[in-house]
Amino acid sequence: MRLSLATKMFLGYTLLILMFGVVSVYVLGRFSAERAQLNQLNRQLLPLDRLAAEIEALSDASVRGLTDILRADPATRLTLLQSGRRSFQRSMQLRIRQAQGILGRSDTASLPDKQRRFLDEVGTRLEQIREQSEALDRTLAEIEKRWLEPESFEPPPGPEAEIEPAGRRLLRDVRLMKLALKNRITAQVLDLEQQEGTATAVVLWLSLLSVAVGALIVLLSFLALRPVQRLSEAARRISQGDFSASVPTGARDEIGFLATEFNRMARALEAREAESRRQQEQLALVNRQLKQSSLDLELLKLYNENIIRSIHHGILVCDVRGFVTTLNPAAETLFGLQPATAVGKPLSELPLAGTCAELLRNWSRVLNEKAGLFFEALTLPGPGERLVDLRAAPLFGADGNAQGVLILGEEVTEKVRTKQALIQSERLAAIGRMSAMVAHEIRNPLSAIGLNAELLEEELLRLERGVGDEPRKLLASISGEVERLTQVTDEYLRFARLPKPHLAPEDLNAIVRDLLRFLGPEMTRAKVEVHLELDAATPPLPLDESQVRQALINLIKNSVQSMPEGGTLRIRTDRSDGTVRLRIQDSGRGMDAACLERIFDPFFSTRDGGTGLGLTLTQQIVLEHGGRIRCESAPGQGTCFVVEFPSPGPAAG
Repeated sequence: MRLSLATKMFLGYTLLILMFGVVSVYVLGRFSAERAQLNQLNRQLLPLDRLAAEIEALSDASVRGLTDILRADPATRLTLLQSGRRSFQRSMQLRIRQAQGILGRSDTASLPDKQRRFLDEVGTRLEQIREQSEALDRTLAEIEKRWLEPESFEPPPGPEAEIEPAGRRLLRDVRLMKLALKNRITAQVLDLEQQEGTATAVVLWLSLLSVAVGALIVLLSFLALRPVQRLSEAARRISQGDFSASVPTGARDEIGFLATEFNRMARALEAREAESRRQQEQLALVNRQLKQSSLDLELLKLYNENIIRSIHHGILVCDVRGFVTTLNPAAETLFGLQPATAVGKPLSELPLAGTCAELLRNWSRVLNEKAGLFFEALTLPGPGERLVDLRAAPLFGADGNAQGVLILGEEVTEKVRTKQALIQSERLAAIGRMSAMVAHEIRNPLSAIGLNAELLEEELLRLERGVGDEPRKLLASISGEVERLTQVTDEYLRFARLPKPHLAPEDLNAIVRDLLRFLGPEMTRAKVEVHLELDAATPPLPLDESQVRQALINLIKNSVQSMPEGGTLRIRTDRSDGTVRLRIQDSGRGMDAACLERIFDPFFSTRDGGTGLGLTLTQQIVLEHGGRIRCESAPGQGTCFVVEFPSPGPAAG
């Protein structure tokens, strides 16, 4: 079976890895064995040797000390014996227990037989030393007991003679154990050095063998892969555009097959390069045309954007779902929107949603109506009353389907107000002319009736005798009605002949205070409590003081008359958005929607005997000053008249 080049290289490097693995396993095994011996040496033999030396020193010192105690002065040797005995026994037992503890911590089952027998021998010697130490302690106890008796200070020979032989035996056994430990430590160190030398030699030979095998594999790999260099050179030439490069096929192995395919690829690339150059030339021509078209489109886009930005009407573009996609600067100002917060949000979630409520309800209809829909005089959100006309039309794509909705907004506040004021002025002018004519026609007969009534009254006074009270009452009634009709005609004439206001800077707050002082007694009689909230920052306004006083008298009297049982009248001034507002609010009966709609109509009155011209005259005065007046009321909640005058100064926030 013919092995492939990849298989040969794989087997060679596998052999190399196995050899390095054998070396590594051998080294790890030797390191593990040596580490176990070093652990035994460090954790057992060396600590035991140290304790053996301490026990030897303690035994030697104790034997010499006891010998000296026996020869000491009888008066002090008992105390010395007691102290030396306790110290010797405590120190000896402590070190024996420490040595036995070291032996007890060792795992003798995992040790070789020779090492295990040695440790057992050390344990036996420790036990003998402990027994001899205890025997010596018992001998010392007998001596201490004898010395405690008074007559024993000159004792006959007894246990004292055993102290020195027992001490020598103890010292001999300790030295034998210490010698055995030193011999064992020396032997183990020599064994470790011998093992280290053997392991080093084995590792060195195995490493040299691995290096030799690796060098052989590298050489064979180089010889096998040398044709790849020719392939690389040919590939470099092809990458630089020289498609004539070719590679000798050589042996029939993977490299040979690769060379054959490489040559075939080079011929195919040469053909494709020629075709690619031809297509590149065509693409370059198309690309130049596309760049020119893109430039034209970009210029057209900028031109259209400039047109949209220059339009003073607000333009808002939404997709078919109602999400805002574009708005021009005029729309930002008109609708109070910011592109950062408005774009990408549905129209129904913007502050403009209330204004566009009818548009949102008819959204599907807008998408289907090519002509779009028109919404007239809608109220914009925000301070002040602003009106806007909205025209919504669908935006169609190239496929003829609606892609979105274009909303065009135009502020018509002034236009609507001017139109309403013009209609109202024309209406009032017509009513004024009619009122003047009617008042003129009524005034002459009324004068004649009044004059005849006065003459008749004088005649009745001359004929006082025989005239009853009934004629006088009838005559008084006629005179009263004539007087009332005269007042009505005077009011009609005043309404019809209202002159143009003579404007001068006036303090609206001062006019209100002066007027309340004038009407104070009337307020007191009507049980009306007045609350003033006048803004001290209100600037002087261009007003006709007499006409404004007349208008405010009409409003205040109207409020007082709506509170027959008394109540509260609140008068407040404030300034915002270039407008000064005067609010007159009462706690009277209030009005329903029908009355509220006709409140400023001429000749409309909710009071018996009212002429219906007071509020109409007030409205005309306010309009002549360039202001506005509106009424807010509900049944049982009182009525509030709001009068707005344009402020000549900068708007206050």
